[in-house]
Amino acid sequence: MEQEVAKNPLNLAKWALASVDQKIKASPFQVNTRFALDPRISHERQLELRRAFKEIDADQSGAISFEEILNFLRGINDEVDENYVKTIFESMDVNKDGGVSIDEFINGYLEQVNGLSEAIARYNQTILAKNKELATLREQLEEAKKVERMNTYGIMEGSTFTVRVIEAQNLNVVTGRPTAYVNLICERQQIATKPIPSDKNPNWDETFSFKITMGTGELLVQVFNKGTVSKDDLLGTCSIPLQDFRDQAKHEGWYQLTGRVSNARIMLAIQWIHRQTEYLEGIISGMDNDIVQDVAEKDRVETELRKLGTNPLGMFHKESWVDRLESKIVHEVHAFTDQHFKEVGNWDTILTVGILMVALLGVCTSFDKPDFGNVTWACWAFMGLVKGWDTKRYRLGLIMLAIMILFDVLWIACDSEFLVFEMHSDPAINAKRFSFVMGFFDFVLKVLMFPVLVRCYMKSKEADAEALLNS
Repeated sequence: MEQEVAKNPLNLAKWALASVDQKIKASPFQVNTRFALDPRISHERQLELRRAFKEIDADQSGAISFEEILNFLRGINDEVDENYVKTIFESMDVNKDGGVSIDEFINGYLEQVNGLSEAIARYNQTILAKNKELATLREQLEEAKKVERMNTYGIMEGSTFTVRVIEAQNLNVVTGRPTAYVNLICERQQIATKPIPSDKNPNWDETFSFKITMGTGELLVQVFNKGTVSKDDLLGTCSIPLQDFRDQAKHEGWYQLTGRVSNARIMLAIQWIHRQTEYLEGIISGMDNDIVQDVAEKDRVETELRKLGTNPLGMFHKESWVDRLESKIVHEVHAFTDQHFKEVGNWDTILTVGILMVALLGVCTSFDKPDFGNVTWACWAFMGLVKGWDTKRYRLGLIMLAIMILFDVLWIACDSEFLVFEMHSDPAINAKRFSFVMGFFDFVLKVLMFPVLVRCYMKSKEADAEALLNS
């Protein structure tokens, strides 16, 4: 799936329905019998789909009309266009009888689930492959940091300047066709391509490397016509400063040749790696960003799959501001933890330890005044660990944790004078200071636990999506 498809629920629905239409047309089965006992749908899911069908079928005729689909969609999303709804209806009405039967309804649901799950699987494969490549690049970076040495010109020892000679055009000569070759000169090093006989537009596609020491000179490109008796004729030249390639990126393009042939040009692909560590860091940074974007797109598709629920029209439900806020928080936390805590182990284990520490610090905070909030939350969370957390419990735990963090910010701002690590002659003041310091550490711990709980919440949502597919 192209990335822009997933940016809008309506576009995603359109893509899914196009997939439905294509797959239905290619199917050798009959719609009226295909899904009567489809093993891919559990009995409970079939009952839920039938209830959704009855909800849309306002006149209870056993077939959904265009008007019923239009009214249903406008009831959940006022941005839906009538012409677009017509496209949806026609894609679901496979036998073109003017109504969508229960089998056609279930067929539409199944094909959309298949399409979305295939997209998620592709994103997972892409992310996995990029993470493996990223791990290899990080190993190369660590090795480069150990061995890289800079010379007096600020260039690493063994700096490589790579030139790929691709092709040339309009190499005209007085008589016949030229037998052209390219001569490259850079920092007292000279390399030539093989001659291409009798071709005004030769294609060499040869790659050469130069060892660069100073990096202040130029690459001289000379194109010759190989002579049979006399010396070779110079058809054209061009000079390219090495400084044009300080960014270490690959540059590919046409370069105009000056000389006896006025409109001749040559295509080169050039890259200069003069600082290996800097080069690898740039690639790693770019790949990190790519992975973050891929994860965001995969999350978007998973969100649409969850919205689909038990209704092929379910993805048209509009996101509330709460859903959008949650999506943004989850995305930012995922990117942050992936960047800074890539090697962290089991998030569930970290969460368990964190909950126990919150409870302990809550008890210590109670030396001055009862701390029912932290202790109660920790006990509630620990009971959830014993019984098993579900997605709703993770979400509720995050909301409660965020509220406690905000409360702690106000509490610390009001009583900050007690954040003292010295003993006082008055035991009551010492108890208050101790409680406040423990409360401050408890606040820091909760801030650190928030991204941990978000990661566990994301893991639970992924498990829910997997369960939906398996059902």
